[in-house]
Amino acid sequence: MDWDARYRSGELGPSEPHRLVIEAADLLPPGRALDLACGAGRNARYLAERGWRVTGVDRSVAAVQIVRGVLADLERDAVPFRDELFDLIIIINFLHGPLFAEALRLLRRGGMVAAAIRTSGNFSLPLGELRRYFDGCQIIVDRDGELIARKWGQSFGSQ
Repeated sequence: MDWDARYRSGELGPSEPHRLVIEAADLLPPGRALDLACGAGRNARYLAERGWRVTGVDRSVAAVQIVRGVLADLERDAVPFRDELFDLIIIINFLHGPLFAEALRLLRRGGMVAAAIRTSGNFSLPLGELRRYFDGCQIIVDRDGELIARKWGQSFGSQ
């Protein structure tokens, strides 16, 4: 799919934030958030409007221009941030297994990952499989391909 062409044509997809992002944001005070595969930024905008300092990452030049984010191909490039930098990381409808481990590396102790992955069709995981990527975390939400997981530890808050 040519994401750049879609975004340049104005085909931005849904404008409302994903319900899991709303739930996760309600569980934490605003801090630093990372939206991986952010697309046109519907989730990043929602978080920013609620006081979060949000960084979006996407491989689409057009998407990154819309959200003023970071250009990176998350299937090939290393995620360009230091360890334990973010309080909330969101991964919505983007399946690349190694990215879940990267999210945990980037997440502060006490922070949360909110991930929603399709459970049928192309680019999907079997129902219940997403939880396996977050062994060792406290699972807050686990339903139909949606998961919110807290990284164990006491620390929370932006430095």
